[in-house]
Amino acid sequence: MNIPKGLNDLLPGEVLKRRFLENKISKLFTQWGYQEIVTPTFEFYETLAKGAGTTMKKEMIKFLDREGNIIALRPEMTTPIARVASTKMQQEPKPLRFYYIGNVFRYNDFKMGSQREFCQAGIELIGLNSEVADAEVIALAVECLKNCGLKKFFIDIGHINFFNGIMQSIKIEEKRKLQTKEAILNKDFVLLEKILSSEDIEDKEKEFILKMPTLRGREEVLEEAEKMISNKLSLSALKEIKKVYTLLRNYGLEEHILIDLGIVRDFDYYTGIIFEGYTDYLGFPICGGGRYDNLCSKFGENLPSTGFAIGLERLIMSLEREDINSLNLERPEQYVLYYQNNEDNFRKALAVAKDLRKKGLIVELEVGKREFAEVLKYARSKGIKFILILDDNQSNKIKKVGVVSGKEEIINYE
Repeated sequence: MNIPKGLNDLLPGEVLKRRFLENKISKLFTQWGYQEIVTPTFEFYETLAKGAGTTMKKEMIKFLDREGNIIALRPEMTTPIARVASTKMQQEPKPLRFYYIGNVFRYNDFKMGSQREFCQAGIELIGLNSEVADAEVIALAVECLKNCGLKKFFIDIGHINFFNGIMQSIKIEEKRKLQTKEAILNKDFVLLEKILSSEDIEDKEKEFILKMPTLRGREEVLEEAEKMISNKLSLSALKEIKKVYTLLRNYGLEEHILIDLGIVRDFDYYTGIIFEGYTDYLGFPICGGGRYDNLCSKFGENLPSTGFAIGLERLIMSLEREDINSLNLERPEQYVLYYQNNEDNFRKALAVAKDLRKKGLIVELEVGKREFAEVLKYARSKGIKFILILDDNQSNKIKKVGVVSGKEEIINYE
């Protein structure tokens, strides 16, 4: 039987990779002072919609509950955490540092790397409005990717008000501004040129908007942009980017940092620094985040915040494309305990298995009543290294047989 489009069953080998990365990420987040938080898989649509842009609202998976309420599966984790911080943690000392690892859900067009259910790991730093906080979050994103084993990647940093300032300075309808944003978001340069050509915009402004997605590099990008714009909001955004970039140099992470003035993220809640992570192996972001100073106030408390999320499926894809053996994890040493099928041996086998498991070993008890040859074939197919054989005649001894080598060893059992 099939499952719905965009969903996947994770087989044991895939789960092993996922848990390996989750454990590394969780440990790193904890070392930086972040605490794990878990929110519901689905909530009221109107709650989750508070942080969603136009495209995101279309991608939310919705249904009606028995009371007639419109419910939605969470499409991202920031909005639920903002709700919790604003409604349940008002008295907690700030800043709040949270991390999460959980599945999110969206309809999409099934472009490469997209699913309807996927796993995100991320953090939220809530209650601080400063470039130092922005730099910490970006630095942690870099360290997270490095700690997971990724080598070739860049975090592109920009500012939502760089784009907003340009849109405010040109006289076009709000509908057209949204279309322009979506065209840049989707990197649809043909549509972008078509939209701009149909509007009464000065050639100089039109040329700069078309050039925006290509303004990517080091500090020289800021200097180039400063010469081409005059509105205060965009100029202020460039100054903030420069401050954060300087702070990231203090972290010693500049080799992984680029300035990208063409970043436009599809979340209405962003208010400041925004960023996305890219590798040479994927044509779409591996992670993304930014500052959202007004989202928490929609739930009752004004808490300036910033954060990011990494897509674990995309991370796994990147790691394996960079090095096909990067996630070929060595399986823990595992045993099959084989015994002659009678009641006395069964009781002894249970006691031996229990004792070995207490010592930290992974032990399967042969319960299929199979001949030894069949058990040996099974162990080989599963990658199990040893078979332990109970000896009928020697109650305190076990024969240990190497599955591949066939080497036998008698070990004492107390």
